[in-house]
Amino acid sequence: MMLAAELWAASRSAGLPTAGPDSLDGDCILAAQAILAGGLTDIATIATDNVAPLSRYADARLWETITP
Repeated sequence: MMLAAELWAASRSAGLPTAGPDSLDGDCILAAQAILAGGLTDIATIATDNVAPLSRYADARLWETITP
């Protein structure tokens, strides 16, 4: 949650929020979990249909385009 808070603060400071001012920012929480999921050299990919905001923080791709 600390990393999610840092991502949230950085996006707000840059004028690029991913949620409204009264909303919890699930995108930052999800991105932080993906970043922390692996080791230092691992890349966790977020499978989503909401690529634009998530790709600011982590590798995010349309779930339909990911080959298992």
